Amino acid sequence: MAKKSESNVDRIRDIIFGSQMKESEAKFSQVHNDMEHLEERFATLFNESHDKLRKETERSLEVLETKIDNLVSIAQKDKTKLKNMIDATEETLQDRMTHQQDEFNVKLKTMKESTYDEQKKLKAAMKSMKAEVDAALQEGLSALSDDTVSRENMAQMLVEVAMKVQRTGVDDVLGEGIETGK
Repeated sequence: MAKKSESNVDRIRDIIFGSQMKESEAKFSQVHNDMEHLEERFATLFNESHDKLRKETERSLEVLETKIDNLVSIAQKDKTKLKNMIDATEETLQDRMTHQQDEFNVKLKTMKESTYDEQKKLKAAMKSMKAEVDAALQEGLSALSDDTVSRENMAQMLVEVAMKVQRTGVDDVLGEGIETGK
């Protein structure tokens, strides 16, 4: 019996609320269909946006990779150019240093030869001067041995020797001696 009373209640409900329920079910069905259509549209739009964003990202990455490759290439060229400049500068400096060293060695050799020649000349001049002094002393000594020499003669003889050493005249030495003596 419980089944019978339930089915009666369902019938009464259908009679009272049947049209409203059908309308509500139709509206719910329409809302459900609209929601499915919107869901499909959103999914399509999302997929399109996702694809568009992915393509733009890939293009941007390609552009960035190209720019990075270009920058790396430019940096490598600049590095090579700088290395070549450094090498050229180093080579130029090395050449200049070698040239200056050669010039220095030539000048040093010339100076050594000149100094050696001057030394030879000085030795020869000293030898000659020594010979002249020895000759003057010998002459003075021989004059001393022959005559008795006064102080004045001795002084004059020493002045002559001094002049020969200094290569000056008698008047110059006597003039200095007179001036310093007063």
